[in-house]
Amino acid sequence: MFKFLAKLIGFIALAMTVITAILDLTRSIANSALTITPLGLEWFNFHLPSLNGFQVGIERKLGAPWLWENVIQNILLAPSWVVFGVFAIIFLWMGRRKDRRWRHRFGS
Repeated sequence: MFKFLAKLIGFIALAMTVITAILDLTRSIANSALTITPLGLEWFNFHLPSLNGFQVGIERKLGAPWLWENVIQNILLAPSWVVFGVFAIIFLWMGRRKDRRWRHRFGS
């Protein structure tokens, strides 16, 4: 069940990688200049209250303002397709099948 869930999240992240890369490519063509949209701006445009709630949850409820300032802000400044791509790789790797030995596959 865990592997299925990891694969599902991985494929959703992979789809988001493709979607955000196509959006950046389309914006670059429309602007006639390279346009790379950070994840934080995408999240800001999509749903601002959840971004603010996430920040409050990390800084106040979790009690780790250093985590927001040093780690999460750097992730939010990265291109959205890179962040989703990394998540896709991690979750698809977690949901992979264990490698079978050559002897078990070919019966030697």
